[in-house]
Amino acid sequence: MPVSKLTWDVFALFGLLVTAVVVSRPQPLASFVLASAGLAYLVLAGVGSASYTIAAVLTSYLLGRRLEGPRPAVYAFSALAAAGLGYAMLLGVIRGRLDTQVMQWLWMVFGLVLLAVFPWFAGRFMRQRAELLRAGWQRAEQLEREQRIIAERERLRERARIAQDMHDSLGHELALIALRAGGLEVDRGLDQRHRQAAGELRMTAGQASETLRTIIGLLGEPGRLAPLRPTNDSVADLVERARASGMAVDLDGEVDVTGVVGLAVRRVVQEGLTNAAKYAPGASVDVRVERNESFTSVSVVNGPPVRSVAADGGTQRGLIGLRERALLMGGTFAAGPEDGGFAVRVRLPHDAGTVVEPIETTESVREQVRRTARRGLIVAVGVPAAIATGLVAVMFGYYAYSVTHSVLPLEDYDRLWIGQSKEGAEDMLPEMEMLDAPSMPNPPGAGCRYYLAEPAILNFNTAVLRVCFDGDRLVAKDVVREPHQ
Repeated sequence: MPVSKLTWDVFALFGLLVTAVVVSRPQPLASFVLASAGLAYLVLAGVGSASYTIAAVLTSYLLGRRLEGPRPAVYAFSALAAAGLGYAMLLGVIRGRLDTQVMQWLWMVFGLVLLAVFPWFAGRFMRQRAELLRAGWQRAEQLEREQRIIAERERLRERARIAQDMHDSLGHELALIALRAGGLEVDRGLDQRHRQAAGELRMTAGQASETLRTIIGLLGEPGRLAPLRPTNDSVADLVERARASGMAVDLDGEVDVTGVVGLAVRRVVQEGLTNAAKYAPGASVDVRVERNESFTSVSVVNGPPVRSVAADGGTQRGLIGLRERALLMGGTFAAGPEDGGFAVRVRLPHDAGTVVEPIETTESVREQVRRTARRGLIVAVGVPAAIATGLVAVMFGYYAYSVTHSVLPLEDYDRLWIGQSKEGAEDMLPEMEMLDAPSMPNPPGAGCRYYLAEPAILNFNTAVLRVCFDGDRLVAKDVVREPHQ
């Protein structure tokens, strides 16, 4: 389009560009729309502008960098494309060349993709990358704080382990001491002075056990008991030590159990014997260990106490720890009164293992950030490239269609004669005119049409034929471009 025809809107375009620059920071979307609308208008008019090209690229990039969501930008792109299509259709109707204006609109959309969509995706990618990096560092700082919390929690758990070890070992030993002292206290073979000393020893052991329980309550982790390792004694050793202290213990079953299940079995036997010594003195105790291919079952059952004991049932920390351990290993736990005594029964699977909770590290977070950034880069490049490729395919397909349907064979051209009626001539003319027709002055009062002499899609040197009509008569026909030899 000649520059002289744009003189009426030069000031409007200049004002549009200045406004786009002024509002680029407070209103990036409005700035982008103004700059892209001016560029689209110039493309449809067939005029190039370095100023609007640079403005469109910069405002599109800033839009992607400053605007958070993609929807406003997508709506703006769609609105520009729709408005450009409407304007192109209007020009096509006015100028009588709808096909040319449609092709020009496709060029406009292609230009917007290259000069607006690509920069917008680049700005959006840079924004997301900055946000991801910032989020990654924040996450790393958070993980450092969590690591400190975990370290403190482990220290607390260690205190709970120490307390539980005291309960498992010292509590068991004190119970056996009190049991043996109680036996000496009622031994008639000793004189009164020794029996009284044994009674005092029994009372001292009981008080020490109560003091130990109080300390354990202060040191222990509230609401949860950490998994603990019992003493290294085997089940047989535990039973023999109890018997040596005066307990009537019957051991039955396979006692050679190893691994995690073996530790749990020894822990159950130790806790059961300790409870029997403390709360059922003089009662017989039955320890049974049974194994099959999948499970190991252990039970510690004591009869009713021979001598009366205090009604205090204790804190049951040991039973709570056994229950937690059995459930974590995928087994079952049951404890309660039975036939006037007390029974502890545990069933453990052989495939039980240690459950370790994974801790997300800073390195994994960084890798996740990098992976998300790479995915954003692929989208930022791939989506505009796919759009541009699709537009090129549509434009080439439309161009090929117009070339093949705007061919006037030379034999048909030679059959046209000056003065022929327009109706008769149009029967031999193709349905479309060629795109990118030469710009030539028409004969006075006539309108001209341009056609290709042969369907050469990639040959731009083919002959161009022109036929001109004045009203309803053919007034001129000529070859306006000879093919290069």
